[in-house]
Amino acid sequence: MLTLDINGVWNLSPLSQETIAPFTKYFHTHPHIPCTLPGDIHSALLESGVINDPYVGTQELQIQWVGRSDWVLERTFEVPEQALSDTMAVLTLTMADTIISVWVNDRQVGFCDNQFRRWRFDVSEALTSGQNTIKLVFTSAESHAIALAEKLPYPIPYSVYPVSAKHRNLVRKTQCHSGWDWGPCILSFGIYEPIQLAFVDEGLIESVTCDTKSRPDDSWDLIVEVVFNARRVQNLQCTADCAGATQQGSVETKVGLNKITFHLVCNKVHRWWPNGEGKAVLYQLELAIGAQKVTKRIGFRTLEVKTEEDAEGGKGMVFSVNGRDIFAKGANWIPLDAFMGRLTRERYEQLLQYVMDANMNMLRVWGGGLYEKEDFYELCDEKGILLWQDCMFSCSMYPSDRAFLASVEAELRYQVPRLHDHPSLALWCGNNEDLGAISWYEESAKNRDRYVIDYDRLNEGVVGKVIKELDPGRTWWPSSPSAGEGDFSDNWHSDKRGDMHFWSVWHEGRSFEEYYSIKPRFVSEFGYQSFPSLSTVATYAQPSMWNLTSVEMEHHQKNPRGNSIIIENFSRYYRFPTSFEQMLYLSQVQQAVAMKMAIEYWRTTMPHCMGTLFWQLNDNWPVASWSSIDYTGKWKLLHYAAKRFYAPALPIAYQKEDGKVEVYIVNDGPKAIEDAKLSVKFSTFDAQKLGKQEYRLTIEAKSSTHMCTIDLKKKPKLDRNKTFIYLKLKSDDLYMENCLLLDKPKACELVDPQLQMQVEKASGGFAVTVSCTYPAFEVALDAQDLKGVFSDNLFAIRPTAQKVVFFKTHEKVTLKQFKEKLKVYDLYGSSK
Repeated sequence: MLTLDINGVWNLSPLSQETIAPFTKYFHTHPHIPCTLPGDIHSALLESGVINDPYVGTQELQIQWVGRSDWVLERTFEVPEQALSDTMAVLTLTMADTIISVWVNDRQVGFCDNQFRRWRFDVSEALTSGQNTIKLVFTSAESHAIALAEKLPYPIPYSVYPVSAKHRNLVRKTQCHSGWDWGPCILSFGIYEPIQLAFVDEGLIESVTCDTKSRPDDSWDLIVEVVFNARRVQNLQCTADCAGATQQGSVETKVGLNKITFHLVCNKVHRWWPNGEGKAVLYQLELAIGAQKVTKRIGFRTLEVKTEEDAEGGKGMVFSVNGRDIFAKGANWIPLDAFMGRLTRERYEQLLQYVMDANMNMLRVWGGGLYEKEDFYELCDEKGILLWQDCMFSCSMYPSDRAFLASVEAELRYQVPRLHDHPSLALWCGNNEDLGAISWYEESAKNRDRYVIDYDRLNEGVVGKVIKELDPGRTWWPSSPSAGEGDFSDNWHSDKRGDMHFWSVWHEGRSFEEYYSIKPRFVSEFGYQSFPSLSTVATYAQPSMWNLTSVEMEHHQKNPRGNSIIIENFSRYYRFPTSFEQMLYLSQVQQAVAMKMAIEYWRTTMPHCMGTLFWQLNDNWPVASWSSIDYTGKWKLLHYAAKRFYAPALPIAYQKEDGKVEVYIVNDGPKAIEDAKLSVKFSTFDAQKLGKQEYRLTIEAKSSTHMCTIDLKKKPKLDRNKTFIYLKLKSDDLYMENCLLLDKPKACELVDPQLQMQVEKASGGFAVTVSCTYPAFEVALDAQDLKGVFSDNLFAIRPTAQKVVFFKTHEKVTLKQFKEKLKVYDLYGSSK
């Protein structure tokens, strides 16, 4: 089968010069600019200087005209005469965003209106031998949505953000392109996967899906189903090979769709395990149908989502892999960039490696983004990262007319088989918060029955039905949050059943201690914001704007109350920071402390609670947000804290009831820890030791062990605002520390720790030795804009134990440059 490469540089021009004339004169003197496909139109305009960088200052506001205009991409290509002989020319577009008319040699050959579908058009009649032209005419998704809204018999409400495109819920494209409370409104256009023009002789492989089933003798059945679209009646040779097993034969095809099934018995294969549980072993499947070949990697594993009822009327939610219950530790994933051409394998690789480095084993692919590129799923397979996969609906009502439902069904009939074979894929979820959103809007709240019927037609009648048909072996979860199929419990406020979203601390302004008020089964969304570091702020705000209430800083805070909430909790918990730079630092401390309090407490309730996925892992532009890794790839202090609070084994102390400290050891790893020693030490801020308690034990696998209750009221000589508790857990293969202040930080009488640092060159980077004269808390090292990661950060140190931290560089840096860039912050210094 001959395939022509028509990717690369295309010519980009506006459909109408008059429409864009008020915004740019560039195209008056330039008929077109280059645009690379796969890629996006905004990137091309930026690279040619037609628009300014919308990530800088308030320039996002200046480029809204791009998403409201129509654009044309075109190029020429050569077709050899022999290619047209007895073949069908098929043009395939995937991740085509979104409203696109397709023209070949001035003849319309297709129309796209759903970013999440695969589009295939027979262009045989339009082609000629020699030079041909292809043209893609992009209609503004916002203009298209406005036109659809005018035809609606009643409003279909959706969430609106500070800078927002209208009626995003009426168009099947990435919903956060229209703006969100952490992201810009950049209404992207483009083709984000390689375009294929194939001259088909035998036929096309439409999909390949695999099912694995373990046998009693530790071998596995591998069933491979191929959907082959044949051009003619013919006899084709077929082969499937995987894990040392091979099946060969031939198939007699009929014209149209044919299902071809292989049955392999694979012996002595190793199981695929999530991160922290074992190796994520993958095997290559090699498949040939006639002249066409397909390769993919699969994993052999069992996966069950247990949702068992308990005696108290609750319902658990436990991911069990290969018969082993897993405590899900992770975060929510959003698109890694608002410029879709920047979704590269290298950036996926970096972020997903950071997920592993922080001891995470699960991500939730959030429903306002996209079904991610194949690179993302392949890397999650490699790294053992389980995926909670939302379908792409979020925070809205959606249409339920025949055309919309048919489009969604076509979308899923492509996406479900595409993602079916990834061992990382753990669960299909219908949407993000759409069920709860019915009560958010005046129209839907007043006419609830109408919108519930619409919701049911879409979510159960199409989404759930198609997923259960095409992937019956995986759990279908109707919505996040929910209590499962057929259960409409209030999972916004009840912690008893299924997964919960808990936003009382952020959106309702409750104290961090509110996390102690619930005992959830699985928390799939909760979070607290922070600002990025100064080096990241400097990429979008000029120094004259380095003030939280400046125009540029407020523009990069998309949550209307965000800055106020952060500042309010400064005063609730901390002494007020003395500079802009200290505010940025303290905001990250505050964020990390909030997540630490929640997650450590919920981990102690294991196996009652079996999963925490905080909001959110990443950013799609530089911004104040809930992320643990900022847009530049720099770890916020939360991600360093996550590496510690998600560690497999951890000593934990918390004060849920005033004056009573509970001490636990959790171990969600697969192995027991023999001969472990826990030390619980009391010390003052001026380094006076007040005593200790020690315990020796074997820490069982998958356990939470209550070690002791410390009643501070029975220690009348202990002054809480001068004392902290230091925990140390040791064994032959383990060393973990933790600490607990006994009062709010603002009430603690901290002493100047007199921090000192020594820096030396080390393999792959630099070694930083931090020491102190008096105990130091929330110590944070910052290499500013140098690319790299510290081995540890946001830690406490004591005078008797200096800390050695390694900085692994991602670029060439001299010792002098590193010393000049290195900064250190601590809790005492933040208010001085």
